[in-house]
Amino acid sequence: MLYLRLMLMLLTMGAAMLAEASTPLVVATSTDKVNVTSHFVGENLLVYGAITGPGQVIVILRSPDSTEAMQQKTRTGPIWLNGAKVTVTRAPGIWQRLSSDPVRHILPDDTLQKLGLTLSSLVDKARFDPEPDHLDTWQKAFLDEKIRYRNYVVDPAGVTLKQGLFSAKIRLPASLPLGHYQLLTYLVRQQQVVAVRKQQIDVRQVGFQAWIARFARENSWVYGIVLTIILAGLGFALGILMRRRSA
Repeated sequence: MLYLRLMLMLLTMGAAMLAEASTPLVVATSTDKVNVTSHFVGENLLVYGAITGPGQVIVILRSPDSTEAMQQKTRTGPIWLNGAKVTVTRAPGIWQRLSSDPVRHILPDDTLQKLGLTLSSLVDKARFDPEPDHLDTWQKAFLDEKIRYRNYVVDPAGVTLKQGLFSAKIRLPASLPLGHYQLLTYLVRQQQVVAVRKQQIDVRQVGFQAWIARFARENSWVYGIVLTIILAGLGFALGILMRRRSA
């Protein structure tokens, strides 16, 4: 039933767009809000739509920028020690690129870099503070880590395009940064971007955890006092329990 409903929506969308030649690209999503709870294990975001005429489609999902710490490991004899530490900012926590064909078959390299559609453009704009020696090594390590945990995903066949209709399924991981995500859909024809659609996906925390976070933010001193009392009470109760067991 879900598949049939989706096909009907796509067909309706395509017919409406064909009737209006001034709209070469129409895009919709399965949801524009992602609710994160204590039991959140990830979610699939469906992007679908229609195009007029020939072309290729690129879909980009970008989360807000995050702050992450990196530390180099150095070996002294048989012992590994912590080395230089760097803080990385101005880079998205989550970034995914899905396309109907490899992007270098769709757009020239300079256009890809200018539009920020490559992994290298992400690290070029990122800030490493303090700037380390051999910056390129740190940039590569940062990208490798992001790709390993699938925070940065590149799928050259992630967009299905057939008879003017397209769809793409984006897998959102369990560890999602909160905030306003930017969803960009590009229609490319003859190595030129002819249309872009921008949408926003809100990732927000809900439930008891959201209430705790909001309370801590709005009443920080009260939250600190209550948390201290709770921890002191737990420590006192644990001490009594240990003494009884030892007796």
